[in-house]
Amino acid sequence: MKGLALEYVFKMFLYFVVVVVVLGLIINFRSQIIEALNLCDYIPGCKREEKCETILAKEAVIDENVLKKYCDLCWSKTGLRDYKENCVCYVVRGSFSPLVFSNQNCELKCNLNSESLIFSYNSLFKKIFIEC
Repeated sequence: MKGLALEYVFKMFLYFVVVVVVLGLIINFRSQIIEALNLCDYIPGCKREEKCETILAKEAVIDENVLKKYCDLCWSKTGLRDYKENCVCYVVRGSFSPLVFSNQNCELKCNLNSESLIFSYNSLFKKIFIEC
């Protein structure tokens, strides 16, 4: 009878140790688990580490609509998310002739004929600069 009681106590102690070890592993490797399983979208307060990537694009003619498109895309992945570093978002190749462009988040600094434009985010000014 005493053997059964000790066996029960030992099983409960073993279960407790296993649960504590598993919880410790989960807590210790929480960020790696969230990243590996892509759970950041489902956990409130989780901020995914954003990396700035430069995307090369090609357009036949770079006009006001193209400037607005790439400006908005760059703003949505940097300025809108309050990105803390400078970032070159896009390099767009195409025929560009100087034009007047106004947007609250972007500033056109290229006033020459060019074959490519660079859309870069400046974290200090919180603005997208479009340069030749």
